Amino acid sequence: MSQKLVKQVMHHGVIGCQADTPVSEVVRILSDTDIHALVVTGEAGEVVGIISHMDVIPLHGQDLSRYTASDIMTKKVISVSPDTPMSDAVKIMIDKRIHRLVVTEPQEDKLMPVGVLSTTDVVREMRGAKWTWYL
Repeated sequence: MSQKLVKQVMHHGVIGCQADTPVSEVVRILSDTDIHALVVTGEAGEVVGIISHMDVIPLHGQDLSRYTASDIMTKKVISVSPDTPMSDAVKIMIDKRIHRLVVTEPQEDKLMPVGVLSTTDVVREMRGAKWTWYL
């Protein structure tokens, strides 16, 4: 059996925001879409950061209008190519102790987001086909 690639397991497309997005909007997007992280993009759509729940919750009880995505985002984004073998992606997640990888493709000199591979995606892939109940 051949090794699965990231592109076969990842979420295609990303939900994100720009670096100047107010944190109040970041919180609204995270809450309303029920996702756990936003990819932060620059003016050309390139990856410049990521914001997870853990980046937002330290601001609980504060005036969110005082902050933008660039103020709280994690700037060091760990990414992989869609053609990365799943075993390599999982190893990165374990070694770096992270819950998601941004899947990117190069465009000129920038990394453009095409999807996200999360721990949920990995567990779902491990499960295999869903159960079918026959009555």
